[in-house]
Amino acid sequence: MSDPFFVTAIRKRKKPSTSSDKKSPAKRSRQRDGPATNGRKGDDNSSSEDDLGPGAIAEMDLRSSEGEDEEDEISETAAEKRVRLAKKYLEKIKSDIEVDGFDAADIDRDLIAERLRKDANPAGYIVYIYILLSHRPHPAVFLQLHFPVDPSTAKTCRGHQLSVTSVAISEDGQLLYTGSKDGSIIKWDPKTMKKLYTFPGGRKGVKAFTGHTDHVLCLAISSDGKYLASGGRDKKVNVWSVKDDKLLCCFSQHKDSVARLVFRKGTNQLYTASHDRTIKLWNVDEQSYIETLFGHQDAITDIDALSREQCVTTGGRDRSARLWKIVEESQLVFRGGAMVKEHDGSGRVRYMEGSLDCVAMIDEENFLSGGDSGSISLWNINRKKPVFTFSLAHGVQEHASESERGIPSPYWITSLTTLRYSDLFCSGSWDGFIRVWKLADRLRGFSPLTQISVVGVVNDLKLLTTNPGNNMLMIAGMGQEHRLGRWLTVKKAKNGSKIFELKLRKAGENGEDAVMPNGKVKVVDDGLKIMRR
Repeated sequence: MSDPFFVTAIRKRKKPSTSSDKKSPAKRSRQRDGPATNGRKGDDNSSSEDDLGPGAIAEMDLRSSEGEDEEDEISETAAEKRVRLAKKYLEKIKSDIEVDGFDAADIDRDLIAERLRKDANPAGYIVYIYILLSHRPHPAVFLQLHFPVDPSTAKTCRGHQLSVTSVAISEDGQLLYTGSKDGSIIKWDPKTMKKLYTFPGGRKGVKAFTGHTDHVLCLAISSDGKYLASGGRDKKVNVWSVKDDKLLCCFSQHKDSVARLVFRKGTNQLYTASHDRTIKLWNVDEQSYIETLFGHQDAITDIDALSREQCVTTGGRDRSARLWKIVEESQLVFRGGAMVKEHDGSGRVRYMEGSLDCVAMIDEENFLSGGDSGSISLWNINRKKPVFTFSLAHGVQEHASESERGIPSPYWITSLTTLRYSDLFCSGSWDGFIRVWKLADRLRGFSPLTQISVVGVVNDLKLLTTNPGNNMLMIAGMGQEHRLGRWLTVKKAKNGSKIFELKLRKAGENGEDAVMPNGKVKVVDDGLKIMRR
């Protein structure tokens, strides 16, 4: 069918009547009174425009059929029809935007569907997760993730005297490092949980010491597995050889505690964030300083980066997250301040976000943040406001008070991590659970999947899967105290780290159909069901 927007206005002319075309009066009468095949019909036997529906083929065809009367042919020109169709097209676009826009009911439906799955199969249920695999010809794949996770099956490693503040695992899953407030770093074998090496901590104030002389606050392993970087309250950034277990260099340019650090994915470029409100860039291969980034108005509490030359940070009590575009020498500022209002409809603010403490990147354009209001927010770098916010993600606790019965306050978000380039992430606090979340389609929101019982403050989390056929590893750094202070104590907790194995299985294994909840088209590739996102 020709495009109605490019059809020229052509009116049919009446052909001159000939002797062969002349009809008898009786024939003309029968044609006028009888049902016409292409003209208007009576009310009883006709099908109106509503029966065909808007946009039907009969309506879109601007060229009249041979049997139409002259009056019908010239009642609407092609130009007028183009205007009418254009108006309908714009109305359809508006309605599609309203339908595809965010609706809180979508999240409720996800929660209800998840609850029905649990009720139908109490022993366990399956969730499909999206994972990007760059080494495959079709990188977008869905895998089956089996829930619930039995906490008793977790592997535990204990060797630190004080709370574990940070964990780091190599991309091949062969080595695990844990850092603690006692100043030491321990190297582990994740499979056997054997201690391979210990980097001891020194006494506070000792200058000529190889290692940290105060709390170790952060750890990171380079993508190639050659370097381990560590930062702490002694204002040092130490770079270690993973192979030789030796200190390679020490950067001491920061003027306050080094809160977090991260390697840029695929390179040995290191980003460090400090309580001195700066981010510093380092070239670990050349053991050299690159530059310093300024902008935050308070101590920087977290940092994350992927493969692009950019990073995302949170600035604590300046309540902002910032995306640093290093090549362009610019930054994007995202203002936090999530509010939790009363449910009585009064609109009164119950809790207000006073600090942004955690950040985790999903992909190059989307990231998550968490703070002391207990809210987790989903951000897109093209929007200044959060795409979605989940309030009181870990619930509310009550503090004993002499003057009042109890003062309720939310559990802070103490740690966030994502399975990179996927729709799965985890959050931690000290409410007794690690919570697993799943992002909604088109990244419009997220909903809870399950929770894993733990005791203590979850100071750090990591998610890793090295192969789609293997299990996914979740590593949690636990302790009795928060990694940045001693204002919080969980006396029943034990200092150490835990490794949970989340069962993964290829979608469509054992011959069953792997139709996903979103009903997207599937492509078979090497036994995996590849899904187009």
